[in-house]
Parts: sequence; C-alpha cells; structure tokens
Amino acid sequence: MLSIYPVFFPYFKCKADACSHTCCQIWEIDIDPDSEARYRSEKGPLGEELAQWMQKSEDGSTCFKLNDEGYCHFLTKEGLCRLVLEKGDDYLCDICKMHPRFFKYIDDWELCGTGLSCERTVEQIMEEKGSLTFRADKADGFYSLEDLVNALGWDMQTSAYVFRPSLEEKRVKTVLSRLEKTEPIDEAWTNRLSLMTRKTDSLIRLARAYLSKYDPYFFNRLYQYIWYRALDESDAYGMAAVSDFARDAAEYIFLEAALTDDPIRSAARWSEQVEYDTKNPAILLNLIANAEEEGKDV
Repeated sequence: MLSIYPVFFPYFKCKADACSHTCCQIWEIDIDPDSEARYRSEKGPLGEELAQWMQKSEDGSTCFKLNDEGYCHFLTKEGLCRLVLEKGDDYLCDICKMHPRFFKYIDDWELCGTGLSCERTVEQIMEEKGSLTFRADKADGFYSLEDLVNALGWDMQTSAYVFRPSLEEKRVKTVLSRLEKTEPIDEAWTNRLSLMTRKTDSLIRLARAYLSKYDPYFFNRLYQYIWYRALDESDAYGMAAVSDFARDAAEYIFLEAALTDDPIRSAARWSEQVEYDTKNPAILLNLIANAEEEGKDV
C-alpha cells in the first residue's frame, strides 16, 4: 500500500480556538466501541456527563447528541474541547482524533488529506504556490495530479487539469440545478441555493465582477484537490465524471465567493453539503455520468 498526500498534509494542525468555525456541530459525532467503553467506565461528574450525552443512533451505533444550539456538549465557549482540556488528546474518540483527515483507497494507493470543511485546509491550499503537488511515502520526488491520473491508467487532456470559471447562464444553471437535487444539510444552505437560483442574472453579474479580484491559482489548486479526493470514484463513474464533479464544485464555490467575498467559508459550506454527506457525492456523480452518457453538455 502506497500512501499519497499533498505536500502540505504533514504540516496540518487544527487551529482550535483560533478557528472562526467549529467542527463540533451540525452532525452526530460517532463514538467507536473502545472509546464508548472508556467513557462508560469513567467515574465522577465527568462520567455522569458522558453517560448523559451519549445516545444510540438509528443504525445502532453510539454518538454524542448535540445540545439545543446544535453543538457538542463538551465544546467550551472558547471553542475548545473539555475532554481534551481535562483528559488529554488521547481521550478523544477516533473520529475526533482524526477529523478532518481522510483516507481513501484505490488500487494499492491510500489517498490522504484533510477535508475542505476545515478552514485550515483551505488556508493551506491558498498558501501553496504554483500547482498542487503530492508526495508518496517511501518514494522520491513530487507528483502532479496529472501524474496520479496517468498512473491509474486514465488519459485526460491537459486542459482538463485547468479550472477557469464558466459564467455562461446555461452552465451556471446546470451547476445549481444539480445541487438542488442533493439533500440539504440545513435551512441556510437551502435558502442560499434558492436565492442563487432565482437571481441567476444578478449572480452572474457579481461573478463577472469577482473575476477581477479572485486568485485563479488558488481556485485551480482547489479544483484539483477536490478531484484528488474523488479519485477513488473513477472506477464506478469514470475519470471524466470525477473531473466534472470537481469542476462543478469549484464553479459553485466561485459563485458563492462572488456573493460573500469569502472563498474559505464558501469552500467549507460546499464541503459540509457535499464532501461530508454520505449520499450527496453519489447523487451528483450519477447526474454527471448520466448526462455524459446522453451526450448532454456537462
């Protein structure tokens, strides 16, 4: 097994209370069996709190339930985890230790990285210079995304590795209509997408104005990073569909950034809606693959 990772991956470190966002909200935090046993054996006030805030999910697994504000009970007002403060990093359950790291597998490769819902990940991509570059454990040299795709046996045109926003009305409507078919993460996502769909003309005008200030190199790295994370889907959908999935994502992030002037948060919102949802990536990939089969514009 060969582990592949972006060059900045080994230097990732959670910003903790310096982060403007928190991972400890919205979704259920699953607890692995070993951690559950450790938490249930905890004595004293902390043990009572742990028992109170653990619950069974619909699938029978154990998770931390969220408080009325939608946050983990153990998140402090300062944005820090009480379990870490009181017991240390090793006390965390597996998902809290690993998040936002991901590990995906294709052939004999392990693809490593961190999710875009984390603002530090997006900052690292923004801080890179030039093209997105990868390394592999026990191997010398650096690799481009094109190198990885070629090594997997796919032959893509060089132009496929370049992202430039396409602000044609038909293209913008296609990107938004596909996202409308996904399952919304929250009401705010639904409202934002509805606004963008209803005000397409205004959105395109804002996006054209944003062209004069956006960083094309950052967006190209972002596009390639999304493609990289989805490489394992190429067996099921084909590499063209995977690259178009990434292009749709970068297109949406660009459009939202044109509205908000905040590409970091725009990338995170896309990630929360798509990247970290168990169903939405497949919904989008199926829509794209079906459009390709029917010969429609993707």
